[in-house]
Amino acid sequence: MIHATHSDDREIQAQICAYNNAFEELDLMFRWDADTYRALAAADSDYVRIAQYIESHCPHLLTAYSADFLCQAIVDRKNAVLEACRANTVKNDDSARRARLWRSRNEQSVAHA
Repeated sequence: MIHATHSDDREIQAQICAYNNAFEELDLMFRWDADTYRALAAADSDYVRIAQYIESHCPHLLTAYSADFLCQAIVDRKNAVLEACRANTVKNDDSARRARLWRSRNEQSVAHA
C-alpha cells in the first residue's frame, strides 16, 4: 500500500486549486475535489485527465468544442496559476501548523498556571 506524504497532499491541493482556477476563468461549471483528482490520477497527462473527465461528466461540451481545444485551454490556464497555487497551499499549510503549535503551547502554559 502506498501512503501519501504531507508534501504529496500539498501538491494535490495545489493541482486542484490550479485546475479549479482554470475552470472558473474559462466559465466551465465544474470543480474538482481531492476524490475527483485522485480518481483521474492514473491518466498519463493533464490532457488525458481532462478529456476523461469531460467525456464522463460533461460530454455536451464536446458538441460545441473539440476535446483538443478544451484540454489545451484548461492546461494553459492551469499551468499559468499553478505556482501561485503551490505558494498559497504552502502558506496556508504553514499557517495551520503554526496555529496548532501556538494552541499547544498556549494550552501548556494555561495548564501550568
